[in-house]
Amino acid sequence: PLFLEEPEDAYVVKSKAGTLSCRAAHALQIYFVCNGEAVRTKHHSAHEFVDPMTGIRQLEVKVDVSRNDVEEYFGLDGYGCECIAWSSFGQVKSRRAKVIVAFIRKYFTENPYSRSVELERQVELRCLAPEGIPPPDVTWQKNGVPVEPKKEGSNLIVSSEGHLLVVQARLADMGNYTCVSENVAGKRISDTAVLTVLVNGGWSSWSSWSECTSTGQPNSCGRGTQKRTRLCTNPTPLNGGRTCPVVDGRWNAWSSWSNCGPNCKHHRRRSCTSPSPSNGGKYCVGRDLMSANCTGGMCRGMYSLLYYNLIFG
Repeated sequence: PLFLEEPEDAYVVKSKAGTLSCRAAHALQIYFVCNGEAVRTKHHSAHEFVDPMTGIRQLEVKVDVSRNDVEEYFGLDGYGCECIAWSSFGQVKSRRAKVIVAFIRKYFTENPYSRSVELERQVELRCLAPEGIPPPDVTWQKNGVPVEPKKEGSNLIVSSEGHLLVVQARLADMGNYTCVSENVAGKRISDTAVLTVLVNGGWSSWSSWSECTSTGQPNSCGRGTQKRTRLCTNPTPLNGGRTCPVVDGRWNAWSSWSNCGPNCKHHRRRSCTSPSPSNGGKYCVGRDLMSANCTGGMCRGMYSLLYYNLIFG
């Protein structure tokens, strides 16, 4: 005899029996032996037919194995069946097919939990499936729609353990994620994990300098100021992302000394703009204006001599 189909491993699901099938050519008889005993009484179908293409006679048989059959067998090798095909020339035996009670536990070993991640950073949503036989397959859903990690351009990877890796988080990746675990015994859906993508604020470019405040003002030598600004809009903070960092002010370099004034003094100025304080940052410590005698101490003496000459001739 020649086997055309050998039995494959089967699962008993709840009260539904596992079914094994076998088909052979050139056989006068075909039947199953389970755990060393013939089980002809369990055959629920046996067919004999001739292949119209080859004219060869074929026999086919199927057997049902119940949950009780499996659970009442205590052999170390587990419940198993072989197909025997017999003819006057001898008999052949198929591979041993196992029959196993399938199940899936109610609760996940590890449910995914909500995560927050900065834009373009990596984040993992963990999921460990419930215990089950056969081992459950794990897939993921986003907002109730299956995710497709293998789709071209996908930003997602599902690990061999079932964890979901977001390679480079985008705003489009935000949503409600659930882990789906399934085998022949049933399906389980995890708790929902919310993925939030944070966008931290960034500074815009500096504006142009304003006009000097002393322009056109009399007696304002060395006292003018200019300003420039920037905004926390590149990008604007989103979803709880950080605002632009607090910046303490720092002095820029002193300006050159002004021309010597009629009061025998000259001035130089600096401003707290390198950078300017922002987001609650501290203002620069110290003075922004420095004045000094610009005649080497001679200016006062010259005025005194002039006064003496006018009075006493």
